[in-house]
Amino acid sequence: MYNVLIDFSHLADVNGFGEIARNYAPLLAQTPLSDIHFIFIVPDHLVGTFGAHIDYIRRSRKREDLKKLDKHIDLWHATDQQFHLRGGDSRTVQLLTVHDLNFLREKSGLHRLRHVVQLWWRMRRSDHLTCISQYVKDDIFQHYPSLTPNSSLLTPIDVIYNGIASHEDEPQQRPAFVSSDHEPFFFTIGQIREKKNFQTLVPMMHHFPDHKLYICGDDHFVFAQELRRLVSEQGEGRVVMTGKIRDEEKRWLYAHAQAFLFPSRLEGFGIPVLEAMRFRCKVFTSRFSSLPEICGSHATYFDDYAPEAMAATVRQGLSSWQKDSEAATAALHHSQDFSYERYTQQYISLYARLLGGA
Repeated sequence: MYNVLIDFSHLADVNGFGEIARNYAPLLAQTPLSDIHFIFIVPDHLVGTFGAHIDYIRRSRKREDLKKLDKHIDLWHATDQQFHLRGGDSRTVQLLTVHDLNFLREKSGLHRLRHVVQLWWRMRRSDHLTCISQYVKDDIFQHYPSLTPNSSLLTPIDVIYNGIASHEDEPQQRPAFVSSDHEPFFFTIGQIREKKNFQTLVPMMHHFPDHKLYICGDDHFVFAQELRRLVSEQGEGRVVMTGKIRDEEKRWLYAHAQAFLFPSRLEGFGIPVLEAMRFRCKVFTSRFSSLPEICGSHATYFDDYAPEAMAATVRQGLSSWQKDSEAATAALHHSQDFSYERYTQQYISLYARLLGGA
């Protein structure tokens, strides 16, 4: 029996790491495996959530609980590069999932250098890496040449795409900030940070006087203040920053929006674009980072970020879009290829392969 530890420290976080963990952990726990015993690191209040057949390590007491557990860890999976503890011994297979290298574009000076060195060290101390897109894998090869296939220090890297949860049939609720079920509006969601490029949408709305734009998501970041000023100056009363919303509200917005607008410049994967496709919502996005890889031909891309050009792209894309069209169905089927069932099976297969070679 192999002991496999999975770091789900971010299980309760309202971000991409948390979203993935909340979908992966229960599926993993429900999978009957005769030769693998799972140990989960979880936030303290979630100990026991996935059944008594799982051993639990409290996030706040990791070292203490690992010592009490007194089991050899055969494989340790750090599910993101921001982990705070890597344990085991020389016999433990170390698996690391890298989500993005956004710090290369977002940080500078010593702060950037610290992240560069930290990730290099964590990758070099790993026996195997996974990435959430080919874009991230290529980014690693570009900026860490010692890890490329031509290097003698090669660390194997697999691409395992994130899953998308199937919430289409779950309850929906119109948010209070939407005036009626028939209000024409556009929707976007994400952390309110400069890399999301939401600022390009505000002046574009001048060309849609009959629509509103709802910008939803965590707005505690410094950039949110700049975006609020822009909305106040150029939003013409039709652009609304809502802050965080509940899941049932998000589902309603996907289902009722005339379009989902996602001009982000930095995405390791881009969960929202696939979520929108699940609801047959027309997606407009950028050609930056992983987004063309994830969306393929099922999105319309912004090639010019002048307000008039963006508006023309949206009008043209919507002119031939119907929720019951073949294009909407094709986008739905494309998004369904990214399932957590597939994600879970791919990781279980990888664990077995790594342990078999240990």
